[in-house]
Amino acid sequence: MASTNSTTERLALGVDGGGTKTEAWLAHVEPAGEPIVLGRGKVGSSNPRAVGMETALINLGQAIDAAWADARLAPIAVDGAVLAMSGAGHVTVQEQIAAWANKRGLAKRLWFKHDAEPVLAEGTPEGWGVALIVGTGSAAIGCDRQGERKIVGGWGYHYGDEGSAYWIGRRALESIARAADGRNPATQLTQAILSRLQVDDPRAALGALEKTGNVRGAIASLADAVESAASNGDATAAGIVEAAAEELATMVATLAKQLLFGQEFPLALAGGVICGSELLRNRLQAALKARSLAPTPIKLVPHPVAGCLRIAHNCLLTEED
Repeated sequence: MASTNSTTERLALGVDGGGTKTEAWLAHVEPAGEPIVLGRGKVGSSNPRAVGMETALINLGQAIDAAWADARLAPIAVDGAVLAMSGAGHVTVQEQIAAWANKRGLAKRLWFKHDAEPVLAEGTPEGWGVALIVGTGSAAIGCDRQGERKIVGGWGYHYGDEGSAYWIGRRALESIARAADGRNPATQLTQAILSRLQVDDPRAALGALEKTGNVRGAIASLADAVESAASNGDATAAGIVEAAAEELATMVATLAKQLLFGQEFPLALAGGVICGSELLRNRLQAALKARSLAPTPIKLVPHPVAGCLRIAHNCLLTEED
């Protein structure tokens, strides 16, 4: 998408809110062509389940304010806004956010979307295929050529989020606990994670995590230590990465089966874990190949918020027709 700082008559706002960061982009939209980004804002998590509604709304507001400031424009009600926020799938949560947005005068029209929808919109050539998000949490969405949609995962960290940063980090902590007891072999993860948490004893890890104020996010941040250890030949870490890839491949394969895609279909990938880990992507592709699946093209979507703008643009055009 192009960038400019010129003023505009028709404005759209896109927000991608996750468990680690929130990105807000303000754009000028016209009937033809791509949205033109005017300003960008980025702050911490706006997932209500992770940080609570009060903090989520504060961060959401700060991201939007930063986008207006970056555009050097005074905030007004945009023509349309798309919010794709993890932890905001339930209607009662959306009602709270909508009430906040209305009080603020955020937008003339407001649309809530599953946080995988923008990835699908931005990462597939024609808007159909599978979108897989692997960040702090995990979820996948599939859409066929007729517009039928299916969602897999996205159940949250209590009993879901398989293959995500949190899932990987938690299994790393479980592994070092078992290694400390002698139930599992020694692993490089012990020293790597203790150093990250600045403690000397595995039993002190919980206290260090709690001090962060965001235990879920702190656990998720350990995922890169797992990849590093796996790349250095640690069997325990490699096993965790392999298990994560299998879980993610199962999500994708389930959608491919439900939507009758066959062997080949577009696959869009988003989230810090999958975009930042070539090792995990390679393992994922191997796991899909073992299931007789060969997605093509496979596209990384580093900024799903761009898909939010694309959706907002399309929604506004549809209303004009």
